[in-house]
Amino acid sequence: MPKIANQKIADIFYKIADLLEMQDVQWKPRAYRAAANAIESMPKPLAEVYREGGLKALDEIPAVGEHISKKIEEFLKTGKLAYFEKLKKTTPVDLALLDIVPGLGPKKLRVLYKELAIATLEDLKKAAEKHQIVKLAGFAEKTEQEILKALENGVKTDRIPLSEVLPVAKKLAARIKKVKGVEMVEVAGSIRRKKPTIGDIDILVASKVPMSIVSAIVSIPSVKKVLASGPKKTSIVLKTGLQVDFRVVKLEQWGSAMQYFTGSKSHSITLRKIAIKKGLKLSEYGVFKGEEVVASKTEKDVYNALGLSYIEPELRENKGEIEAAIKSFNAK
Repeated sequence: MPKIANQKIADIFYKIADLLEMQDVQWKPRAYRAAANAIESMPKPLAEVYREGGLKALDEIPAVGEHISKKIEEFLKTGKLAYFEKLKKTTPVDLALLDIVPGLGPKKLRVLYKELAIATLEDLKKAAEKHQIVKLAGFAEKTEQEILKALENGVKTDRIPLSEVLPVAKKLAARIKKVKGVEMVEVAGSIRRKKPTIGDIDILVASKVPMSIVSAIVSIPSVKKVLASGPKKTSIVLKTGLQVDFRVVKLEQWGSAMQYFTGSKSHSITLRKIAIKKGLKLSEYGVFKGEEVVASKTEKDVYNALGLSYIEPELRENKGEIEAAIKSFNAK
């Protein structure tokens, strides 16, 4: 049996979900994404799980049912998945389009293909240059501009192992930490959550002089392109193709900003729903009761204000950690 990485199987399931969504299939995409999320977070190799307990052991993985477990078994045995190959052949849109622009997901790609016959990167570029995309319902001028920027700057779209990205992120954070006026610097995003593979780098900075930070960022020798620069957000592309997003916040907003920019997206959405139920509002600027700031300085303060114990970053995947944090908080 070939030794297959959990992430490789998870990536295929994510792609299956995207392909199904492009075909307007209703509930299956969510099931495959849930299974993929569970698989990539497993500490134990799937091959080992299968070797020890067979198909039954795969069935017992959270969010993995009978149909998906059989697909895992097929992939573990052959290194291929017939269902995935079939979906690719029946979906005319190039999967690479999904990685070009944040927010350009399967549903929008379905519209682009239906309305403009966009199936490849070249099709996308031509349509954006002719300003055809902005004419479609649900597409803003900003989206069209972001597409052109992404294609022009050659942003790296392949996910990279954490072990390769982490040293780069730490080096960049250490460089910015030396800049005058910087009060705090931390790496956020999926790196802080210790995901096995990384798409880009997120770095949070606290400072009262944001434009000084911007000047320091854009002057980094390894910068290839500056995608955006401003007092709140500066995005660059390194010569390696990696995109790095720097966010500058006030020190008193550090906790809420760190929680927001660490993610995951699904975890943060659940937290916002909890806040609403309590008559509160949660954003990167803090937890608010009307106009009053209830919590913002530390992440612990933010979680406590929502009735939760602090949740470690690597657990923030919306997989039961919030329920456990509520019970822990109530037990105090």
